[in-house]
Amino acid sequence: MSIRLAEAEDAAALDHFFQQLDRETRFMLFEAGERPSDIEGQRQRLEAMAAAPNQVMWLLVLDGEVEGFALMIGGGLRRNRHCALVVMGLRSSARGLGWGERLLRTLIAAAPGCGISRLELGVMARNEAAHGLYRKCGFIDEGIRRNAYRLDDRDVDEISMGLLLPPDAP
Repeated sequence: MSIRLAEAEDAAALDHFFQQLDRETRFMLFEAGERPSDIEGQRQRLEAMAAAPNQVMWLLVLDGEVEGFALMIGGGLRRNRHCALVVMGLRSSARGLGWGERLLRTLIAAAPGCGISRLELGVMARNEAAHGLYRKCGFIDEGIRRNAYRLDDRDVDEISMGLLLPPDAP
């Protein structure tokens, strides 16, 4: 497996990956069938991301297939461009092998070079594996969003987490 930056040419593979991911996990925002397949839209998002200094996506790739992603979306205004939302997901075939940690640590290490000094994310309270991974990588619990999601017709809380990073040294 390798970890590399996503490029516009990855649009079709990424679109296929998200369709698979949505079928395999219950802990992402999209349920199976909810995310529209849109390769051109995916390409445009990747191109826009490449043009933004504080937005980037890493891909976890095995034998040419995308098996995971980690996305950092920095704020668009002066007051929040130092802060980035983190979103990540792994296919079931890549879980439990340490690849999620390597992917997240890659994102964390690169963040200061993108002008990011704060990372934040939300994780469903039932997703103990992801919550443990985020804590292992230095994120701390900052709050609870009560009943933020519905899963199996039950309300699920979201744990808000954050990680403060030193600014990039010149």
